[in-house]
Amino acid sequence: MTHAWVAPSWLLWGASILLSALLAALWRRYALHRQLLDLPDPRRLHRLPTPRGGGVAIAAVLLAAAPWLGPHAGAFALGLVITAGAGLLDDLRPLSALTKLALQVLGALPLAWALPVLPEMLGNPAGGLVALAVVLVAINFWNFMDGSNGMAASQALLVGLALACLAGVDSPAGWLAAITAAACLGFLPFNVPRARLFLGDVGSHALGYAVAAMGLMALSSGRMSAWPLLLLPSAFLLDAGLTLLWRLGRRQRVWLAHREHLYQRAIAHGSSHLTVLWAYAAWTGGAALLAWATVGASGGRQFAVVAVTLILGACVYGWAVRRWPLPDVSPRMESVE
Repeated sequence: MTHAWVAPSWLLWGASILLSALLAALWRRYALHRQLLDLPDPRRLHRLPTPRGGGVAIAAVLLAAAPWLGPHAGAFALGLVITAGAGLLDDLRPLSALTKLALQVLGALPLAWALPVLPEMLGNPAGGLVALAVVLVAINFWNFMDGSNGMAASQALLVGLALACLAGVDSPAGWLAAITAAACLGFLPFNVPRARLFLGDVGSHALGYAVAAMGLMALSSGRMSAWPLLLLPSAFLLDAGLTLLWRLGRRQRVWLAHREHLYQRAIAHGSSHLTVLWAYAAWTGGAALLAWATVGASGGRQFAVVAVTLILGACVYGWAVRRWPLPDVSPRMESVE
């Protein structure tokens, strides 16, 4: 390799898939032995005790990829260890919401410091604060949306593949995106179509952190602008963001677990988990095509495409909320996360 961030070879990409699958299998055995299980309860959509914390496999693969991230390697690795570690601690023994948030902030700080958003326009520390917000939103939105089979991992897989193509796998962002996709591919057979292992907070934290990191790297390198980058995770931004606003408007305690996300409503009203997964995947695939089509377009045109897409998504959300009101009966339950 002539540079630390040369495009990953098929051998390395395939090895990342196999490593993720191997570590997930080993963790599943460990979790079953130690009885680290998610038990069914009214806020969950599964009916069988299922081992949690399998996202350690994804976090480990991402950490192994850090040396290929050039000047951002140290900041990425440090933040990943802290944020994924906070999720693992919560999987092993639940943390308070405030403690968990404090650890997320601590983990997001190195990456925000290394990759401030538009520092030439916003300056510092404003650019760093925006980057900090990006990382925290991604971590928590991936955590919020990790509630059905394959949802969080499949969305990270699609975002990773799209960004690897758009940013180029010869860049740090493209390398990280490709390895994130590989790690998700290794894990997904344990979670789809029937969950034998859950990501846990360690996995959702690691994936949200990785998605934020690859976006910030692509933005800082100048290979992509902010507007197409917003399109890629728009399925989660819309569902998690609008649900959060809905709950804030009703003065609910938004840090508590619930079943009010759109995908949860759909499942509660009879849709299968796999159908919901494919619906979200179709949206993200379409968003990736739009992002590709707008690369190189003027900033105004990119903004218009993103604005129309988000407005359309908000309309779909509003229609679906009316179609799937909060149920008064027990949801259809399968072995899901």
